[in-house]
Amino acid sequence: MSSSRSTSPFDKLSYGTSTSSLRRLLPASNDEAASEASVNLETSPTPGSSAAGTGQAAPRRRRQATTAACRACRKRKSKCDGARPTCSVCRDRKTKCEFDTIAATETHTQALKRKYTELLQQKSTFEQIYEVLRSRPEKEAEEIFQRIRRGAEASSILRHVNYGDVLVQMALVPETRFRYEFPYLPDMPIYLQRHDNPYLDSEVFDCALRGAVEQPQPQQQRALPSVNDMLGSPRDALDQRDPYLKPYSSAIVVDPWLDSLTPSNWTLVSSDNNFMRQVIHDYFLYDYDWFTFFHKDYFLQDMASDRPRHCSRLLVNAVLCIGCYCHRKLPGRSESWNPQNIGNQFLAEAKRLFEVEAEVPRPSMLDPEWQQKYHDWECRRLTTIQAALLLNVIYNLNGSDRLGWRYTIRAVEMAHEIRLFQAVPSHVSSDIRCAREFTAWCLFTWQSLSSYHYLKPPLMARPPETPLPDPSENPQWWGELWIRYPQTPARLPTHHGHLAKARADFWTIMNDFSLLSFSQPHVKMPLDQVVGFYNRLRGWLRNLPEPLTPKRLVLPHHLKVHMHYNCVLIDLLKPLLGLNWSDTTQPNKTLDDAHHEAAIHLETLLRLYYLRHGFEAFDGFLLHFLGSLNFIKINTREAQDNSLFLESHRSTMLLLMKGIRDQSQCHTVAKMVLRLQAHLMRSDDVALLKRFVDIETARLACGPESPRLVEEEVILSDWPAYEIGLEAKAEQKSRGVDFASMVSSVTAEGGGGGYGESTSGSRSSASSG
Repeated sequence: MSSSRSTSPFDKLSYGTSTSSLRRLLPASNDEAASEASVNLETSPTPGSSAAGTGQAAPRRRRQATTAACRACRKRKSKCDGARPTCSVCRDRKTKCEFDTIAATETHTQALKRKYTELLQQKSTFEQIYEVLRSRPEKEAEEIFQRIRRGAEASSILRHVNYGDVLVQMALVPETRFRYEFPYLPDMPIYLQRHDNPYLDSEVFDCALRGAVEQPQPQQQRALPSVNDMLGSPRDALDQRDPYLKPYSSAIVVDPWLDSLTPSNWTLVSSDNNFMRQVIHDYFLYDYDWFTFFHKDYFLQDMASDRPRHCSRLLVNAVLCIGCYCHRKLPGRSESWNPQNIGNQFLAEAKRLFEVEAEVPRPSMLDPEWQQKYHDWECRRLTTIQAALLLNVIYNLNGSDRLGWRYTIRAVEMAHEIRLFQAVPSHVSSDIRCAREFTAWCLFTWQSLSSYHYLKPPLMARPPETPLPDPSENPQWWGELWIRYPQTPARLPTHHGHLAKARADFWTIMNDFSLLSFSQPHVKMPLDQVVGFYNRLRGWLRNLPEPLTPKRLVLPHHLKVHMHYNCVLIDLLKPLLGLNWSDTTQPNKTLDDAHHEAAIHLETLLRLYYLRHGFEAFDGFLLHFLGSLNFIKINTREAQDNSLFLESHRSTMLLLMKGIRDQSQCHTVAKMVLRLQAHLMRSDDVALLKRFVDIETARLACGPESPRLVEEEVILSDWPAYEIGLEAKAEQKSRGVDFASMVSSVTAEGGGGGYGESTSGSRSSASSG
């Protein structure tokens, strides 16, 4: 019987089964469609299966997309869900599941790049092993070859070779228990060994001098009771004794960011990243603790991350420039006049960038992106201010402080543009807030120090509004400089926060003094005001934190804090000698006693500095203390002819001149001080100097017969003439006499005298220009 329903040709097709067995395809319901996105398992529908009793087959469920499929799914072209360690398809099929990617988020393209990089590194490792086998002695090469035959991995062999070299280098560290000896006379002068000299009771004196002259003892008997008392465990005692037993120059800075730096991303001068990393390391080791102008942690983090927030090309080039003075392996680092000097090349690049950065205008408030652009502009201003202070220091080292001071003046102007000295708004991020407050106090401290020494009114009448935090309560605000000594695994702090806080407090007092003294140069400060400042300074000394006390001080910058204090007292009290005044806390102590005591302490500190650390390493401000004390010794030399301590005073002069000579290997201005003070010395003292100090005659010679040095032609210094007392310096300045004019007059002097023939009259003439 024929059917009345119309049929399609497709209904008559047979695929090996009857058409009655085929199921109809129906659209999925809304609930099923919404749930399909969360289904990860693939189900194969079985013909004839039904859902919910309707006779319809269950719908296929979609699988979640994955970044990279496993090897098995890629081979059979299955839809892998990427589950680890075994995807669902391999689990259902019971097949081995392996991925070429190491993470679910890594694509196959990224995996190929990663494997390519690993192959390059492996190739580099094999090349290094080949070079080791080629260059090492036959015995070492044989040992390495045997390790290869035993199946050791290439990276393990290379690591063994490299670490072995490091251990050998550490084993070759020289003996540091007693490294430096005084020239001429080996002992501490008798006139310094007073019962009231607190620096002779210091740990550094115990370790550096007393321990050296004692007979050798077994290791367990050479303990330092006073040092061990302040330490916790025996292991800490061994580690923390290192600063008292080894010179600071043997230490290294420990900071993980230093090894991550790529300085070539920040400068066009050099592409040698290893050299520049070492230069930056030496800057932080030798100069950062004393002349601190930026926050070390923020600077290094942003430099390593190539982020221009707390770092800039200008600031990096300035750091590299001053780091070249600190780098002992750099030949000709003191040749500031030499255009081939890489330090000068960094300086030229920094000057070029400063000229650009200093003129960047403030963003307009009409700009739709004004807030972000203003924030970026403030960050650039901050790093430009920090670099300006570094440039001032560099010019000072080159004997051109007259030019360098302009950078500080411009830095103060830019600081007022961004309201640096005012309280930071609450919405500012914590790192920017810290960087602003930190830089504000660094700038204030620097301008106060410079104003005092150049006898100028301060550029700032008061310190920043935000007070400094206590380093003991908030050490993160200050940051810390960590160092490690040879053969010691522990890292030790330099107490950067305590040092910076103490210097800021000191120069806050001296800023007030400079305001009263130099704003009206012809008005003499009354006695009661001078005594008031003297008492404030003594209070500052009493309140120093424990690491900076006379008992515990040891690092070079710690010693210089006390040198600076005593130098200031010498200048402050010199005009008051002979006046009738007595200390209420010490009734028998006069101003003359306080002045003499400051000179004794200054000499003691310089000798302790030499005993422990020597004078060879760069120290940007040590020259001031060496030259000041040596000038005192030279000018009192005539009175010492009949003294019982004549030879001791001569030994101090030789030691100080040795220090000036050592610093002249680092920077230009020390060369001029060396020649100037050698000219003021007596001929017999100069002859003695040349016996004990390796010094060239040409460095001391003066007059038209002396070899002409290029750097003499570029001395542009307003540094006051070497004199004792602020009034004497101010009087010399009023007559136009300064360091530059003294150098010029000494260089131009002729006659048969030359160096070493000066009498007291000629010394006075040289001092007065």
